[in-house]
Amino acid sequence: MRPVFFVFTCGLMALQVAAQAPLDSLYKITEMWHDLPSAEVSAVGLAAGAQRADEVAGALTVLSKRELERFQYADPMQALRAVAGVNLQEEDGFGLRPNIGLRGSGTERSARITLMEDGVLAAPAPYAAPAAYYFPTVARMSSIEVMKGSSQIAFGPSTSGGALNLISTAIPTQTSAVNLRLEAGSFQGRRTQFAVGGTRALGSGTWGYLMEYVGLSSDGFKELETAETGFQKEDRLVKLRWTPREGHKEYVQLKWGDVREMSHETYLGLTDSDFAFNPLMRYAGSSEDVMEVAAQQMSLTHSLQRGQWDWETCIYRNAVERNWYKLDRLRDSTGTFWSLSASLSGDGDSFDAVGLLNGRNSIGLEQLELKANNRSYHSMGIQHRGGWNFQVGQRNDWRFTYGLRVHRDGVDRFEWRDGYAMHEGMMQLVASGTPGTAGNRLDGAEAFAGYARLIARAGGLTFSPGLRHERIAMQRTNYEPTDASRESGGEFRENRVNVWLPGMGVHWSIREDMNAFAGLHRGFIPPGSAPDSEPEQSWNAELGFRLSRQRFSLQITAFHTAYQNLLGSDLTAVGGEGSGDMHNGGGALAQGLELEWAWDPLSRNEGGWSLPMRGTYTFTKALFTHDFASDFGPWGQVVEGDLLPYLAPHTGALGLTLEKDGVHWDVNARYTASMRAEAGQAQDFVGTDSAFIVDCGVRWAMGEHVQWRISGSNLFDEVYIASRRPFGVRPGAPRMLRLGCGWTF
Repeated sequence: MRPVFFVFTCGLMALQVAAQAPLDSLYKITEMWHDLPSAEVSAVGLAAGAQRADEVAGALTVLSKRELERFQYADPMQALRAVAGVNLQEEDGFGLRPNIGLRGSGTERSARITLMEDGVLAAPAPYAAPAAYYFPTVARMSSIEVMKGSSQIAFGPSTSGGALNLISTAIPTQTSAVNLRLEAGSFQGRRTQFAVGGTRALGSGTWGYLMEYVGLSSDGFKELETAETGFQKEDRLVKLRWTPREGHKEYVQLKWGDVREMSHETYLGLTDSDFAFNPLMRYAGSSEDVMEVAAQQMSLTHSLQRGQWDWETCIYRNAVERNWYKLDRLRDSTGTFWSLSASLSGDGDSFDAVGLLNGRNSIGLEQLELKANNRSYHSMGIQHRGGWNFQVGQRNDWRFTYGLRVHRDGVDRFEWRDGYAMHEGMMQLVASGTPGTAGNRLDGAEAFAGYARLIARAGGLTFSPGLRHERIAMQRTNYEPTDASRESGGEFRENRVNVWLPGMGVHWSIREDMNAFAGLHRGFIPPGSAPDSEPEQSWNAELGFRLSRQRFSLQITAFHTAYQNLLGSDLTAVGGEGSGDMHNGGGALAQGLELEWAWDPLSRNEGGWSLPMRGTYTFTKALFTHDFASDFGPWGQVVEGDLLPYLAPHTGALGLTLEKDGVHWDVNARYTASMRAEAGQAQDFVGTDSAFIVDCGVRWAMGEHVQWRISGSNLFDEVYIASRRPFGVRPGAPRMLRLGCGWTF
């Protein structure tokens, strides 16, 4: 209880300092709960040009800037726990490579959702290799939009679960604005964030600019005597915008970003016995593991509104280069290779694999083999979205929207393995590998996508029928390990997909503060380049009810998704071989209930107090509906009725802020039920632990330009198993305290 006492004592002291500050109701969640993004954001966001709330038939949730400011999480999964229907699986404790799913879609590397930044596909290669080993920096985002349900028709390529759009910092509208934030915390955690921008008249128009820098680092919370376990990440962003002074609403914007990351992360976990002894330890065999990432993004956007027409065109290019150098397998004294899964399970009769991992001297032919997962990704294209408002009969509020995208992406794998010996707990390089010998191939995809959607109103009903089309050609050229120059031509394969995906949403305005919605749409996941693999398709249905009043808001949604040809990807992140191949399974069914509510019981308090609360609960049941055998590790031999792995049946979150006179006491509590590590039906499964995590903090203003904050995550230092994949038991992040200060001018 000491951290709680410390935080709230500081808050009482801060109240005396800020007693003269004006009432700050900025964080009243009820005022933002179901609002659409601003006009600027909706032009690129998940609302897809929606101009009224009834145009979004599905369950749209917006984490606004006000909500994100409460704790300023740098981990996207911590922020997304406030959204119902989101499935999360922790991995490194910092959210560097999140695993995010929606409504039972599966969480593996966020590969089964559409991930965007400012409406542009953000996964390194969203068609050819959708696993998001790079994720945009949440610390520089102004809002997060989560789309589930029938309105998903406007986004792809993955349309089964939903879409996630991260909205970056907007160019300030004032002449000049400066924002500086500094933060220090546990495990030498550091955060530096600086943004400067403004808008001014120049020539025949108005020029706006933004320059932003985010630096994040930590020494890490894992315990490893022989090497570092932390990370360093730097993110730079520049925006330039030109807007004509007179005439139609129009702008042209150039956006450029650059990210550099070095993280000493590993896929190697612990045995159950070692986790019980010390959950934060790391084996000496992971001391050379390191990920290096360099990512760039560039886009040029033109937006114009003329009369009843509005449209936006964007040319974009993203590039990611990364090399995750990490332990891949072991070799015993007979020359036999052992996977990390087998090594941790103790399958070897005479080979002490865990001892070697933990620093025992290697003998004979024993080696630890590290693989340089060296890959470069590219993604480029042009997309256009338009909308037209028109009149039918006596109503002039019908709307037609459409979108087109021509896209190309790919990944170049050029990988190798090095051999290490272990001597007195230190790893020593004894055999250098040849680049290309552990992976030498090119994957690529070319796609044309389009959609059309009509918003038709009749009385209190709004109908939104739509149709999406995806035409994709996916290729792979696999070269011989010895063909480093790639002169042989390689082995080529191709898979072409052409699908039409219909959808329909209905919104019923029962009265001004009460409405209902329903939707049905066809979901789709691209199958990869293997000619015999088939695309995953699904029928996604939802039925919801909303109540929005000044003091209280409520949304209840029931969802039902029926999958056909369920796809699983062979990723190292899920304990596979890392080939990236897609595996077709049988059918599956995911259904559940989402509850979201917001309430401020003190909204009418005359003493200046406010207590906005926000709560969510999600029940998810996802199971296989057919018997089949799969090479995909988490599935294996599936029997009808088996539950899908790594999907928590129950999740919940509660956030509240007690505020008065510029001082805010924040509490976030979240619960995640235990998840099974493999498909099955047994109640006594092997999997993760249930976890109840509480974060607390206090913020206070000192004058108009300075704000201080003290916060703590996992304040009661809950110890729990967050994951058992890819190799061994992995812990959730321990308690972390942070002290920060921000200046705004």
